[in-house]
Amino acid sequence: MSDYVYHLAKQHHSVRKFKPEPLTRETVKKLIEAGQMASTSSYLQTTSVVGVENPEKKAALKEVSGQPYVLDNGYLLIFVIDYNRHDLVNEQQAQDMTTSFESAEGLLVGTVDASLMAQNIALTAEDMGYGIVYLGSLRNDVTRVREILDLPEYTFPIFGMAIGVPSEDENGTPKPRLPFEHVFHVDTYDNDRDMARQQLATYDETVSDYYAERTDGRRTETWSEQVANFMSSKQRLEMKDWLQEAGFNKK
Repeated sequence: MSDYVYHLAKQHHSVRKFKPEPLTRETVKKLIEAGQMASTSSYLQTTSVVGVENPEKKAALKEVSGQPYVLDNGYLLIFVIDYNRHDLVNEQQAQDMTTSFESAEGLLVGTVDASLMAQNIALTAEDMGYGIVYLGSLRNDVTRVREILDLPEYTFPIFGMAIGVPSEDENGTPKPRLPFEHVFHVDTYDNDRDMARQQLATYDETVSDYYAERTDGRRTETWSEQVANFMSSKQRLEMKDWLQEAGFNKK
């Protein structure tokens, strides 16, 4: 039994600096085909992917994201929850499917489908020697992204992915993850909060040491501090409105 994929997955880190080498259309096709083979709930296949090649569109998306690698990469993919095709099926069938894809469950199914497809693509790209970075920052202004990509009703751009050949000075390394014992539970959720606090305290030291080593001591924050700073700020409070404008989360 080979551990190749295990070791490949363990090497993952976000790449944010790419060489100016575009992916070929053949390579993009292979990545999408690999993504399509990811599991999909009830064979619904609720994901579409928009490859952004037009420089003006990429520049407009960079304005939404604020991240330079939205523009400077080998290829840019936008993952879209897509029930537009199901709406077409709905026009031809005797049953009414609208409640299903307007529901919170439909939104969850689409989110899971898109995420599974994207991770297949990420792992395949890394196997080919490319680096990737996910782009949740495209949700900073969903209405604008939908306009840029001309997305119809019942579609929602959930995140992007920049792919490319890592630049020579790209020196990212895998960030330490939470302890195995903290995330894996057998049969029931282990809600020993004292033990969990001890595990988090040890992990905080690990993360702080990681940042200190990577930055020659310029960064020393713990994971808990980083999470608290992020989650205590209000972000994208328009999301519910954006979802409903696209036809989602109405039920």
